[in-house]
Amino acid sequence: MKVSSILRLLLSVITIGCFVWLLIYAELALYLAKISYGQVNILLNTEKIATLLKEDKFNKEDKQKILWVEEIKKYSVDSLGYKPTHNFTTYFNQHNQPILWIVTACKPFAFEAYEWDFPIVGHVSYKGFFNKSAAEKERFKLYRQGYDADISEVSAWSTLGWLPDPVLSSMLSKSKGRMANLFFHELFHATYYAPSSVDVNENLANFIARKATLKFLQDDTAELNKFLNTMQDDSTYNTFIFKGYERLKKMYAQSADKDNNFRLAEKEKTLAAIYRESFDVKLHYPKRYKEYNKQILFAKNSFFIDAHRYDGLSDSLNEVFNKKYGGNLKKMITDLKK
Repeated sequence: MKVSSILRLLLSVITIGCFVWLLIYAELALYLAKISYGQVNILLNTEKIATLLKEDKFNKEDKQKILWVEEIKKYSVDSLGYKPTHNFTTYFNQHNQPILWIVTACKPFAFEAYEWDFPIVGHVSYKGFFNKSAAEKERFKLYRQGYDADISEVSAWSTLGWLPDPVLSSMLSKSKGRMANLFFHELFHATYYAPSSVDVNENLANFIARKATLKFLQDDTAELNKFLNTMQDDSTYNTFIFKGYERLKKMYAQSADKDNNFRLAEKEKTLAAIYRESFDVKLHYPKRYKEYNKQILFAKNSFFIDAHRYDGLSDSLNEVFNKKYGGNLKKMITDLKK
């Protein structure tokens, strides 16, 4: 066979292969193109924080919070051993508008999350959108397939160090403690990320961020006490939600041999009871949890697996933190980096 014939054959095989790939992964390719466009659009409209500070473009309160971001970043590297990144050196003004939504879904009678498969990050149990209507379409598609599906706004996200994540204007509305917790969480994702292990990644980021925030605030008594109250509220509320999770899980197991109409009625009755009881949970800042309470009825199973995704491993992580690392956060982070 002549070389030209071999090249033509090879080109034909590659062309057919690309065509087949597009047919199979057209929806994924279109989604990745849209999400990339949304991300790039934000990055193209950011401004350098150093320039904004030099030109005195922030009001007094926001300027102080921007300076806290610099402190948090420095502390994360120098005192905790985080990986240095170029994250949070730019600023994006949202003009009080949400910019990202995520969709999650779960089987109706079992706590099994719906997963999407993406390049590099692997299997992920949520899907992000920079367009709310697109997120709503995805949620409705999953709902029609029989899943409990939820859509929620996102106040921050991480590109795992691949791109320079900006400071969003909405981040500056938080207290010092909640800001620190948010940035330590997102910066940790650029330090450690295991593909196809969403629950582990998010639980670790939450756990590390809380411990890091307590250390960061140790010389600021007022902010430390506020954050401790917030942490206590989160712990109390999560304990309540996890008990609800176990009630539902037990009910699903006990009714496995019943028809779906019976199971649905039992599920709605249990969810309604958990919702009513949610207002009796003793919290320092109960207003923070009003929207969460509503999701018990609307998001259903998706709400409960969301809680597990971020805090379901907190007790076991705390045990490892104390027993293996003797409460040494930097040592734990160093091990995770390996």
